[in-house]
Amino acid sequence: MLTRTSGTIRVVGAALALVLTMSACGSASDSASTSSTSVAPTTTHPSKVTPAGAAHPAFAFYYLWWDTVHWHSRLGPNYPYSAQPLPLPATLSGDGCTVVNNYPGNQLTDVAPQLWTQDDPARIHEDVVLAAKAGLTGFAVGWAGTGEPDQTATGSAFNRRLAALVAAVHQVNQAGTPFTLWIAYMSSAAIRTRDAMDNDLHYLQTTYGTDSAFDHSNSGRPTLVMMGSRKYPQAFLDATSATWRPHFYLVADENWATWNSAKAADFDADQYYWSSQNPIKNPGSFALIKKLATEVRSTRNPDGTAKKFFSPLAPGYNKVIGGGSSCVPRLEGQTMVDLYTGNSKAAPDGWMVISWNEIDEGTYLVPLSRYGDKDLQTLHSILVAAPTGGTR
Repeated sequence: MLTRTSGTIRVVGAALALVLTMSACGSASDSASTSSTSVAPTTTHPSKVTPAGAAHPAFAFYYLWWDTVHWHSRLGPNYPYSAQPLPLPATLSGDGCTVVNNYPGNQLTDVAPQLWTQDDPARIHEDVVLAAKAGLTGFAVGWAGTGEPDQTATGSAFNRRLAALVAAVHQVNQAGTPFTLWIAYMSSAAIRTRDAMDNDLHYLQTTYGTDSAFDHSNSGRPTLVMMGSRKYPQAFLDATSATWRPHFYLVADENWATWNSAKAADFDADQYYWSSQNPIKNPGSFALIKKLATEVRSTRNPDGTAKKFFSPLAPGYNKVIGGGSSCVPRLEGQTMVDLYTGNSKAAPDGWMVISWNEIDEGTYLVPLSRYGDKDLQTLHSILVAAPTGGTR
């Protein structure tokens, strides 16, 4: 449970006990070394943080590319991998955005106390347990298959890791913890051909279509978010919807400028992956989110159900040394609370939390060395501790 003392939210109960004791969770400043053993996390947030509660579901985007090769490609050849403990790869100034790169070739501002890999099923299981403890309903898994018609659960790294994630969800469900999965089909950065998409979705449908690890609360079908749907020609979307909407609850990735009646005819719901939404520099963004939600709900689905809108929610954004140009500071949890409060004006049907482990873009919630579990505590205070409120 959480209590308020002099306007400050404190974690005083056991709801995040695992988060607070997990050995991989560290918290470090730029001037202090990190430790591979657990440290006592900071459990306070600024007095401005006054979340009013969020309606579930809340799904965090979960990516399957973190292995040793990926860590090394992001940290670069000059990072001291043999150091104990591993040092922070970059220094952030007090504004949370100005970055000094400590190692030429590095692209990250944070690192795990010890490098882990998602090839280890225990790593994936730990992520599921931590996410459930923080109040998340589940993961929206960033996945794409091989695009081939004969793919298997062991035939690619993504398929193996998806299978390990499904097994982890089964384990926590059997232990009495509710947690479930959506698929966030990775069709944005790399535009898929019709054949490749059809082959991937056929693999998903035949392998996991009735699997209890996946959420079937939306019209009985597993939920699939088509990432970057706004980048595809309408004829492509029409054909994809005609083939796969009977098997999947299809969620678009459209904004207020791209959603229209043709998109509405192809999708059951919408979300917009707005990872760099800035509540301070762009307060007008809340009105845009509300406008999008209103437009999405203006038509109904063929089965008579209302279309749903799922709102973005992020702790911050920083890809400055990875080639980006914008930054949204975390402000000790204040950014996430402000985005929740502002986007709540749209009365979303749920939340798309950006992200569990998009470490490259600095939107991650998974406990690493710089922030430890602070942002998980903020998320918990929003999703679990505060009362559910708000109606349309």
